[in-house]
Amino acid sequence: MSTDAPRPADILKVEGLKKSFPVRRGFLQRTTGHVRAVDGVSLAIGRGKTLGLVGESGCGKSTLARMILKLLPSDEGRILFDGTDISAFTDARMKPLRRRIQIVFQDPYGSLNPRMSVGQILAEGLRTVGVRDRSAAAGETERLLSLVGLSARAVDRYPHEFSGGQRQRIGIARALSVGPSLVICDEPVSALDVSIQAQIINLLKDLQDRLDLSYLFITHDLNVVGYLCHRVAVMYRGRIVEEAPAEALFERPLHPYTHALLAAVPDIDAPRGIQAAARELPEEPAAPPAGCRFRPRCPEADERCDRFDGEWVRAGEDHRVRCWRAG
Repeated sequence: MSTDAPRPADILKVEGLKKSFPVRRGFLQRTTGHVRAVDGVSLAIGRGKTLGLVGESGCGKSTLARMILKLLPSDEGRILFDGTDISAFTDARMKPLRRRIQIVFQDPYGSLNPRMSVGQILAEGLRTVGVRDRSAAAGETERLLSLVGLSARAVDRYPHEFSGGQRQRIGIARALSVGPSLVICDEPVSALDVSIQAQIINLLKDLQDRLDLSYLFITHDLNVVGYLCHRVAVMYRGRIVEEAPAEALFERPLHPYTHALLAAVPDIDAPRGIQAAARELPEEPAAPPAGCRFRPRCPEADERCDRFDGEWVRAGEDHRVRCWRAG
């Protein structure tokens, strides 16, 4: 009988993550405040599932990704990967785990070394997992290129010889070269033409089915989220303000900010008034408002919002939102 402990259902779980950055002003660059880039974020990604993390630029999505990758230390909170708490892991302890958590970057032009051929780029990852025999490496490189829809002839070419979509395929192949379980996709299609975006999204979906990958998919494009993601977490000013299964979120969005994001999607039936109200008011990042953080931009705000402390309101078995109106 096997004595192996059962694997947790969630490949990744974060609890109460926080990260602040100092705001410095003046000639002497004195610290005058702190921006709470990530403020008590908790979320989970199921094994073989995709969690979409959406929100406008500057809300803390990429900072959260860097914390999960342990490229940026957290101030508070826990990160559990495959049941192991890696929050306090040093670089040395993280090294064996890094092959299991990979990232696909937003910019396919800047994320590849222009001085290395595709074969050399992929060989770096293969050496990490112990593939050093030249013949075995060549065979594995050909397999990786085939997985992402590229010809084996690409192996001797350099990044500048490829289109943006092809470069992103190379970036995906590089991430897959070390056999990851979780791939963080940080705006992976936003720099590509619309027609190419669809191809990359379909590729990611196909790879997930074939390789049992889990994704954290960071984006501001809700059309992509609806197609690719199983669950969606909406982030605003460092906090998750709504989380639900993708279908439920699109059918019944509850937070006014989620309404605003949906209104920004090109759709003749979208409630455009919310979109306009949600983007006109300037904000001071280091001085969040009292009560609900979205209050200054919310067209439905009233005096009760000033006193709302942001606790979760359950709107269903698997749907939660930080808005008292949902209760």
